[in-house]
Amino acid sequence: MAHSLGMRISRINPRNTSALAFGGSGKVERNPKKDLATFSTGKVYHTDLSASYNIGARYFIRAFQKSISETKWLSLQAKVPKLAKRTSQTLSSFISLHHAFELPKEA
Repeated sequence: MAHSLGMRISRINPRNTSALAFGGSGKVERNPKKDLATFSTGKVYHTDLSASYNIGARYFIRAFQKSISETKWLSLQAKVPKLAKRTSQTLSSFISLHHAFELPKEA
């Protein structure tokens, strides 16, 4: 999607991003390597990968926002409320944005 919109692509290095990862769901227990997090729900995530996906998604969402009009952005925000607050944006926000934004079909 980024290439079709003429956006620059950046690589994300996930190493050590787990130190910054937070699920927003309360206390998170980490293993000694700090790469796995157990949330209060009992779910276990590989935080380096999850964090890098979310960082990449936030970067893309910001670049995408800059490439469209404010009116279009507000209409997408109405469809995907998590877009309103940058810290709430995750990979799932990006996927929802992708579904909410219909690229014109090429003839």
